Amino acid sequence: MDILAEIQNLINEFNLSSEENFDVDSIRIEFSKQYKLEKLQEVGRWCKINKNDKRIMDKLKRRLDTDEITSAYQLEQHNIYYYNSNKDKPKYRKAMMVIFGMKQYHKDPPPQHIVSKIVSILKDISSIDICKDFLYKPNLEKLKQRFYLKRYFEKKIKTYTDTYYINETFITMLEKITIYDKQNKNNLDFTCWRFEALIFIPNIKELALPLHEFKQITDLAKVEQ
Repeated sequence: MDILAEIQNLINEFNLSSEENFDVDSIRIEFSKQYKLEKLQEVGRWCKINKNDKRIMDKLKRRLDTDEITSAYQLEQHNIYYYNSNKDKPKYRKAMMVIFGMKQYHKDPPPQHIVSKIVSILKDISSIDICKDFLYKPNLEKLKQRFYLKRYFEKKIKTYTDTYYINETFITMLEKITIYDKQNKNNLDFTCWRFEALIFIPNIKELALPLHEFKQITDLAKVEQ
């Protein structure tokens, strides 16, 4: 069993015991190109991303520090990318694999067999995004009583959007939470607000801790129906 399957099993067990519905939406894997790149090239065709492609580059910048990226490649038309990093310069052997959009309504997620193949090559997962979807607008006022919610300001249209960040959770392994109107973002025909928790995984056996904490946070946002 690969590490992604282990993570998914742990989440499924947590969901069953807690009457929850968390899903994995993104995974990130830091790896050394010196040992893994040749095998990755066998998975499919990797296309270099034009840095002038703002639509894709903006997505990437939300997932890595911009000044770390030297170049980026996409696997065919899937939401599967790896970024060459300068974190270890002058060697430049480090890269980050990012697979996102694994929980979607408006289009197909990255094929599971390809995701599993990549994970089997890289043999590790550095961090994941765990998501929970609300089919109504959550109670953000309750969250504001416990956390500082930073509302995203879109410079192009000079207005605040329906995207919020909890950048300081003060919870081990749970780095950040993003809350946004997924109906508006993906043109869905139903109300959907998403909570995404960025969770680092130094030890998979400790995953229950941030899952429990994330549940407590999302429970705060529940509205009686």
